[in-house]
Amino acid sequence: MAINSSCKIQSLLEKYGSADGKYLGKLVAVPPYDAIERFNFTLPKGKGTELWINFLNNLENNGYNVKKFDESLEVSSVDQAYYNLTQKQKDEMEGRIKQGLTSVASAVSDYEMLAHDLRKYKEFLKLLETNDEHSLRSIFIDEVDINTGANSIKQMVARWPTIIADFMTLGEELPEEVDGNKIKDKLKISKAEAVILSTKQRLYKNWKEIFGGEVKNRVKRLMEQANSRKKSIEVYKEWLKPLVARHKLYKEGLSTPETRKSTLSEHWHSPGQAISVNIVEIWAWQPILAMEPRRGTLEQKGGKSIEPYDSWIKENVILNKKEGLIAKYPGFDEKLVNKKVEEVSKMIQQESLYFVFHQIQMTRAVIKLPDGSEVEDVTINTKAWFLSQNALLAFLLELKIKEEQFEQEINQLLGISSSEDLVTKSEDELENIIKKWKNEEEKEKRHKKMINSFGYKFKKVGKGITKIASILGLNIVLSKFGPYEHNFKDRIVEFYLKHLMKNYYAAHVTNVLREEAGVGK
Repeated sequence: MAINSSCKIQSLLEKYGSADGKYLGKLVAVPPYDAIERFNFTLPKGKGTELWINFLNNLENNGYNVKKFDESLEVSSVDQAYYNLTQKQKDEMEGRIKQGLTSVASAVSDYEMLAHDLRKYKEFLKLLETNDEHSLRSIFIDEVDINTGANSIKQMVARWPTIIADFMTLGEELPEEVDGNKIKDKLKISKAEAVILSTKQRLYKNWKEIFGGEVKNRVKRLMEQANSRKKSIEVYKEWLKPLVARHKLYKEGLSTPETRKSTLSEHWHSPGQAISVNIVEIWAWQPILAMEPRRGTLEQKGGKSIEPYDSWIKENVILNKKEGLIAKYPGFDEKLVNKKVEEVSKMIQQESLYFVFHQIQMTRAVIKLPDGSEVEDVTINTKAWFLSQNALLAFLLELKIKEEQFEQEINQLLGISSSEDLVTKSEDELENIIKKWKNEEEKEKRHKKMINSFGYKFKKVGKGITKIASILGLNIVLSKFGPYEHNFKDRIVEFYLKHLMKNYYAAHVTNVLREEAGVGK
């Protein structure tokens, strides 16, 4: 392979979906040999950058979706002027990042305190709205009545051992009763204890009325304050993102295997050479014009688009714990992957079965010669692919996961596990929560329990069938059948690869690069 890419999923896709792939038809991932090339141009300073910008603009003008997958920068200390400039910029960024982290740490601390109070008052509100007399009376005894000293219910236990239990019983049987005689007759207690309980009942009702009216307002105020702090944290986060990204770019010039291979393998790289090296990898893709579809594809489509995130790509390429995408990016589970699949699906034209996909890596070296002049040595490695839509989804899913990794790094700097941890409910949503507490909680639990029970049984049956098929070798027998092309020589080569090389790769990559560099075809 011509590109020392940090992409981790490409080798598995090529293994499964290329000419010799045993799962060709389940997916298609074919990189034509003629579309793996290396271009090298030595140009006056500035011309290499101009070539790259014009090339990217040309791709976009030809209808490609273009995304940057990776980038790094390495500056030799021999080029003192440039090295000192980049170090100065790096130090300034570190200072601004530290300043931002100090401010955001304060905002997160304030938010956590507010969130703690909010959780506490929401629990009080839940007790009030669900009329949980037992819990409310416990709070009254422990946090309100205790402050009356010798007159508190807890202090009277020595005289009336059952007074606390009797007070709780009032909440179950006579929650509104304040008449001492009726309390005495109902609970069969002494007149003295009944009078005490009647007094405590009045105090409890007054407290509940005052407390209940205040709790809801307090919850709303805490939500407003928490949302204010949340907004501050989000602003700081967005402000820090570009700084951290630029700082990371300066920092990781030779810190990854891919960039070390790309940089150190170049013949002109030397510790004694005044040089800076910028490596950028971009991905560009667009649908391939419709060809004559095979009969099986027409039957499967049936007027509907084939689902890119099908069960096969999900189990074998994305969620495969041994060699799939989640195995290469620890910490990413099915729930997070499914969330990213929704974002990726919007980037893929659902009506298109096949795509041309370009991996293009540009290594731009600015070399300062002994006479003081500077040149740009631009090396562009290209690799084109013919992809089915589920293979393209796998590529783009890795791109989204890399973006999510960066988000997680920012969240770790801020001291939060995810942006969802900062979510608070609005006033309208609070009413919905209260409604759920009152009417729907138990119903929802029973419903979920029933669904999970049926789901588990069906899932177990499915796994059993898969295991039997694997033992009998049926997975290999059936591997050639799928929604995509599986006849490599007669259909993929003749209908697609020739068209790809002529109308996409040669026209949009090879000829453009040579024209921009002023080199003949």
